[in-house]
Amino acid sequence: MNNDIDIEQLRFISLSLINSVKSFKQRQVVEMILFSLKTKPRIKLLRGFRGVGKTTALLQACNQDPTHSLYFSADHPSVKNAGIYKCGAVAVVRGYSKLFIDEIHTYPNWKTELKALHDEFPNVMIIASGSAPLALTPERREELICLHEMNLYESNLLRYGQSVEADEEWQDKDKSIHFVAVNAGLEADFQTYIRTGGFPLSLEMDEKRALNAIFHSIRKSVREDAVFFLKMSKEKIFAMENLLIFLATSKPGELSANSLASALHVSKTVIYEIIDALSMMEIIRLIRPYAGGAALVRAEPKLLFFHPNMRFAICNQLGKTPELGAIREELAVFGFNERGWTIHTVKGEKKSPDYIIEKDGTRFVIEIGGIRKKPLQLQGFKSGLIISEYQLIPLLMVAKSSKIE
Repeated sequence: MNNDIDIEQLRFISLSLINSVKSFKQRQVVEMILFSLKTKPRIKLLRGFRGVGKTTALLQACNQDPTHSLYFSADHPSVKNAGIYKCGAVAVVRGYSKLFIDEIHTYPNWKTELKALHDEFPNVMIIASGSAPLALTPERREELICLHEMNLYESNLLRYGQSVEADEEWQDKDKSIHFVAVNAGLEADFQTYIRTGGFPLSLEMDEKRALNAIFHSIRKSVREDAVFFLKMSKEKIFAMENLLIFLATSKPGELSANSLASALHVSKTVIYEIIDALSMMEIIRLIRPYAGGAALVRAEPKLLFFHPNMRFAICNQLGKTPELGAIREELAVFGFNERGWTIHTVKGEKKSPDYIIEKDGTRFVIEIGGIRKKPLQLQGFKSGLIISEYQLIPLLMVAKSSKIE
């Protein structure tokens, strides 16, 4: 078995890569990975968009028990040649009980071979990551760990070593202003964050290079993942890219399938298909109305980018300035999601508020706006909040690990 596999070479690569990230501060997800290793199921899937830090997190988790842990990438030539199963089997025989396997989505039969390792070696723990979120759908024997873009707390933690956390100050404008005022430099950090700070690559690149890198990650996801995993045609890929341009240069609001189909010269069926794909790829986010039954089925969702850095990256390529209202809404929705709130749009009158959010029996009606925003949209609703830019800052300052599902 081991004639085809140079486990010492894989070990050398693993240790070299671990050494290259030793100086990096850890994201919260590393603790979540380590905690998950104490529980079943024994296969963990670390899922996230390109560039959000999955490889670094795997290496940092691997380094917590380097004697019994081995990292390797599924796209390495020696691994592709021998196969994940054989590499893993040899590693287990050599005494490695924790396998950290990166870029798993690049290996066609990864599910079958992980299952074989799981069934044949009952003491092995397998942590596999992939940069194509739509490819990593957990099954019965697998646990999903979702890694998203950094919030402002994590961005500042990794950039400066600061661990300033906000509690619920975001719910009150005066408390938010005080929080920002007593934390010098936070307002400037926020302005940097909204452009590129959600991605760890921004810690090592200037803004122009970071925006280009984020854009190329989006394009690679569309042109490679959608083709490989969803077998999408060139026509659909073209429509998908045009939809992203349309969304990046539009104000926030409901985008009807009819208007999109007309603008992009494709059928409504194609529009629904590519919207669903972009959502699974964690490039856009669908916010559905606060409704049920037929009303929910008939209603159009609101489309936002999963993180506003993506909007900035696409607009940067087009030489356009992103619409400020859209950026604010994407920041707010990202922040609500980080804090565990469920988010819906509000169907009703023309002047309805932007969102309804709920968590643990508490419900707020939310209007996102600047300093001149008036509470007209909140009339007739209980527990209404107008979220100003000052409130967005503490909203995004939450020390919270990514979710395990």
